[in-house]
Amino acid sequence: MRSLLPFPDQAIRLAPIILCASVLWSSTSCEAMNRNATPISTFEQHEKSYVPRFIPHELLVKFKNGISRERIEFILKHNRIAILSEIQFGRLYHVKISDDRSVESVITQLTSYQEIEYAEPNHRYEMQK
Repeated sequence: MRSLLPFPDQAIRLAPIILCASVLWSSTSCEAMNRNATPISTFEQHEKSYVPRFIPHELLVKFKNGISRERIEFILKHNRIAILSEIQFGRLYHVKISDDRSVESVITQLTSYQEIEYAEPNHRYEMQK
């Protein structure tokens, strides 16, 4: 019996190559079409990127042991910082910068004092959904 294809051996050898080429072509063309599409989660990430990681103009400042209340108040007042609350009696304070200086610049200023153990931004924390 005679084959319908003029070169059956060549067709059999070319079939896997044609199949791979068509799969590769379709996957790259679909990817190219989706390249301009906006993923669903991009909006959520973009929206969250505008929320600052810490509360503007607020810090947590921890003083070393044995620093007097008067010295603490002097350092904070001298740096134009108001006490919002005292978290650990005589050591850790939640404070607010009284002017438009950046949190980073005030931290740099405060950590130059030997009486201060650390100063850090008042970070925002969120529960994961």
